[in-house]
Amino acid sequence: MTASPTQIRDLFLNPRTTYSPAEAAEAVGMAVEEVWGANAVGELEPDENGDVPWGELVSFAMDFWDQAEVEAALGDDLADALPELLQLADLNVRIPRVEIAALERIAVRDGRSVDAVLARELRDLVSAESSWLGREIPGFAQALNWP
Repeated sequence: MTASPTQIRDLFLNPRTTYSPAEAAEAVGMAVEEVWGANAVGELEPDENGDVPWGELVSFAMDFWDQAEVEAALGDDLADALPELLQLADLNVRIPRVEIAALERIAVRDGRSVDAVLARELRDLVSAESSWLGREIPGFAQALNWP
């Protein structure tokens, strides 16, 4: 699924309460049949009217879009669109070379960046530790529950 910077900006900066399946498809740059398929397997949950709530659509799109591209598209409006704790930041770490090689190969296989692969894996850790982290980090619970 690819989206233009204009589509990304529109979704984040001009949110609607809900989107019809056709509007959702256009907003995230996919075919309407793919939206129906995502609905069918539970990846995208419509409301009781069959429409997709904004938060659900953003969450779905962020599983496919590269966050660096989203942030670049948002530019100066990033702070208005994405909570600070969810914005990308640099981290320099030392890990075993086998883990680096694994991350690199998985990223190539999945057509993602190493950053995106590692962030996806760290979400499980963050989720598992969320009760404690919520007490330790101001704004953590709100960030974790966004959008």
